[in-house]
Amino acid sequence: MNLFNQAFDLHKKSKLIEAKELYEKFLEKNHSHSDALHLLALIYYSLSLHVKAIELVQKAISIKPHEIYYNSLGNILKAQNNFDEALKMYEIALSKNPEYAEACYNLANLLQEKNKLDEAMEMYAKSLLLNPHNATAFYNLGIILHAKNRHNEAIAMYKKALAINPNYIDVYINFGITLNAQNRVDEALLMYEKALSLDSNNQKAQWNKSFTLLLKGDLVEGFKLYEWRYSIAQKRNFSQALWLNNISLDGKTILIHTDQGYGDSIQFCRYIELFSEFNCNVIFEIEKPLLSLLSQLQGVTQFVEKGDKLPEFDFHCPLMTLPLAFKTDITSIPAKKNYLSADPKKVKEWSDRLGLTCKPKIGIVWSGNPNHNNDHNRTIELAQMLQYLPEGFEYISLQKEIRENDKDALQNSKIKYFGDELHDFSDTAALCENMDLVISVDTSVAHLCGALGKETYILLPFSPDWRWLLDRDDTPWYPTVRLLRQKELGKWDSYNLID
Repeated sequence: MNLFNQAFDLHKKSKLIEAKELYEKFLEKNHSHSDALHLLALIYYSLSLHVKAIELVQKAISIKPHEIYYNSLGNILKAQNNFDEALKMYEIALSKNPEYAEACYNLANLLQEKNKLDEAMEMYAKSLLLNPHNATAFYNLGIILHAKNRHNEAIAMYKKALAINPNYIDVYINFGITLNAQNRVDEALLMYEKALSLDSNNQKAQWNKSFTLLLKGDLVEGFKLYEWRYSIAQKRNFSQALWLNNISLDGKTILIHTDQGYGDSIQFCRYIELFSEFNCNVIFEIEKPLLSLLSQLQGVTQFVEKGDKLPEFDFHCPLMTLPLAFKTDITSIPAKKNYLSADPKKVKEWSDRLGLTCKPKIGIVWSGNPNHNNDHNRTIELAQMLQYLPEGFEYISLQKEIRENDKDALQNSKIKYFGDELHDFSDTAALCENMDLVISVDTSVAHLCGALGKETYILLPFSPDWRWLLDRDDTPWYPTVRLLRQKELGKWDSYNLID
């Protein structure tokens, strides 16, 4: 057996270092052996030595411009996040061989990463015509179809992927996510259970199962599994022990730290006052935009802005873990009518700013954080929302940021907008306090109004966030909030917003 065959045999056995040495030795006397150059490039690629890999595969291409080499060069360039050049390489590979299934699949992956979803779908479909046994192509098609709210079609793709690979954990998880998006919660749980039967420590399966349990109202089990929200990289590590209401805090100091979004912090800061039962000091670490608003909370010994140096403490607990620590179930949610209040001075300033009017004041919020993973479902375009707002009321925007596609509608409306004057949540709270009613999509401002005890209508997408439960127009978290739910996915046109 010659050196090349020996190297190739070692390569197939994943003995990369030994194979690399033999390829290099072989190439000392066979400089123009394009396959050896290409295979050596693949080893360097496997070792994340991308510059050398590119050099070798380009040399192979200069000797023999084969579609396989261009495909490999595309993969290496993609690993360098050089997406545009990678795309060109895949296209060259396909120009040389239009029926090259692997290049079709790789190009589809790249288009999906670049969020060119329609083009990606077309390329996945082409790759599957050439190779109908590619379970991952069906899986990725399902992900795209889910993103487009074409849930039944997504489910069909997941079923095809599982027919090829019945042990494909990620398919079961995303199958569950899609079922959950249809409010088919019991079926979703079955999918997560199947994934967990294959890998009981799968973080994504456990976390998504927690969402579904919480959505069903099983808060005890749901909050247990919600602890899987942390990946290893995200979790904050303290030398101090995590407190789960399993050890006395008498004479001790506990750090409570926020770990999710602003809305979550507003919703769950209610648990802070429960520490009044214990003879302890409470340090509350929060983000700057919330600091002024939440500084009114009783029982906090010291507030710390997130990012500042922490004082000494004995125990810690993430804010979102407190429902677990206090064993919250659907009947024991601490739900005072209002557990936050606005600064009276700021309320007066906003009252003067708004001026006297005989019309009831309605605060509105139509969009939230564009980076939220369900933003496309929970946000309404302002032009659409305006259709459902009757005459006879004064409308005030309670949101600070205005998206580009809403600017014309806002400018041409009678809505009062004070975005630049809302410096933090204490300003927003004071403005909210001047409202007779608030109508909001599911955002941090909706939580703020609920925490203030304002009469609030929250517009929920067909598949709501877990905290709003299913099939009810009230919420155990906020006594003054009314829930208006989409009856069909994506349709906001069935509301009479103001009775």
